[in-house]
Amino acid sequence: MTENIDFFKRAYEALIERGIITKDKLQESKVTDEMIEKLESDIDVMIPDDVRNYLKSYSHTIQMLCAAVPENYVGKDSDIMHEINEMTPEEIANVNDDDAQYLTEYWSDILQVPEDDPLSILKENILGFREYADVIDGINQESLKKFVPIGDWMSAGPLCIDTEKSKNDINIDDPNTWQVRWFDHEVFDWKKEGYIDEEGNVIGLTFFPDFKTFIKSVFVNLMGRIFACVIYIKKLHIHIYIHYLLNLEQFQNKV
Repeated sequence: MTENIDFFKRAYEALIERGIITKDKLQESKVTDEMIEKLESDIDVMIPDDVRNYLKSYSHTIQMLCAAVPENYVGKDSDIMHEINEMTPEEIANVNDDDAQYLTEYWSDILQVPEDDPLSILKENILGFREYADVIDGINQESLKKFVPIGDWMSAGPLCIDTEKSKNDINIDDPNTWQVRWFDHEVFDWKKEGYIDEEGNVIGLTFFPDFKTFIKSVFVNLMGRIFACVIYIKKLHIHIYIHYLLNLEQFQNKV
């Protein structure tokens, strides 16, 4: 259990090394298993082990993070998911320039764990997600209880863990087994969009195999470490040129 908590602590340390946050933004978490179990009982939810360990790592009020990922790759490219989860530093060092990918800037809201009342945001997000049942045809709150929101991709809709998907059954080559699903908040016909399957089950859009893959992408900025790449970002009509270089020593420490 401690090793799994350490994974998330190392992810926060990666944010410090990237210069995204300073150490004073983090406090040791006061979350206990008893607190999580009470939340589960109070609102009829199952909190996955990875989320439990995340909650027990640090308290913080970081709202949003940015990382470099290949454009339009999320939820579509099993090969890149393999790279995030499996490539060794030696393999990364041998990536040819021709294989280097141009990345784009993606932002994601992340789950905050405030020092006071640390589970309040998670509870609010879970209950808020269930309110989709009030505006979406063909679903009810019961059908949404299996989802635990862990972020909001590009502030365009919640990323949720489908707790009916077992981590032991994840096959990166089969997105149907992936745990992390996305729901575009501008989509109201879930059946037409494929968020509801032929049996009437709410499934959302496949996005990441699991919570740790999301953390590696957004916290550790793993795709920026895997490839030496150029990102062109247009903000306020100013082109910003950023050149990401691989740092194997940091990669080994963080992944």
